[in-house]
Amino acid sequence: PQYYPIKKGYYQHITFNDDAMIGVMRLLRDVAQHKPDYAFVDEARSTQADKSVARGIECILKTQIVVRGKRTVWCAQHDEVTLAPAAARAYEHVSLSGQESVAIVEFLMGIEHPDARVVEAIESAVKWFQSAQVNGVRWVETTSTPVDHVVVGDGNAPPLWARFYEIETNRAIFSGRDSVIKYSVAEIESERRNGYRWYTDKPAQLLNRDYPAWVKRVAPAKTALN
Repeated sequence: PQYYPIKKGYYQHITFNDDAMIGVMRLLRDVAQHKPDYAFVDEARSTQADKSVARGIECILKTQIVVRGKRTVWCAQHDEVTLAPAAARAYEHVSLSGQESVAIVEFLMGIEHPDARVVEAIESAVKWFQSAQVNGVRWVETTSTPVDHVVVGDGNAPPLWARFYEIETNRAIFSGRDSVIKYSVAEIESERRNGYRWYTDKPAQLLNRDYPAWVKRVAPAKTALN
């Protein structure tokens, strides 16, 4: 859950949004591995943390969204019982997350001896990130008053990724507080357009630096980038 004591509503979901669950998983892994900052933790609690990490990894693998037989990435939230992708706030629909999924993959790449399922999860997510990049545009803040955020064409712009993608079509989606899905960020109200991070460049570092380093360390010869 996102909060404890548990609150009704989307707070009960498995929450990848804003890296909530992954932050907890990193903490538990550091405790389990006896990192210096947690040297004060006794063996019994370290052992319990290790078991919790294993259960968390199992949850991550089971929640990876499969579309037409292919693994993709994750939703920002998943139902805590069915593990299905779940909505949260009015503008946070069931979708594929182009931002939160980055931290999930990075966490999985931190597993020292990944098994075949973990490797498959990473490779599949990397392929999805490659397919989902948005090229030829920038997400910029205007100099007008009031300030606005707009998408502008730029053939030299580095790739971006949308925060959310429609699961079946892989189209970027956007929504205001009316919860109506739009396919252009310009179509939602100014308050939400300027008050939420609709585009991200986080996957670029994953693809260009972190994934190749992981491949060199542990992955089999046949990889998504070959």
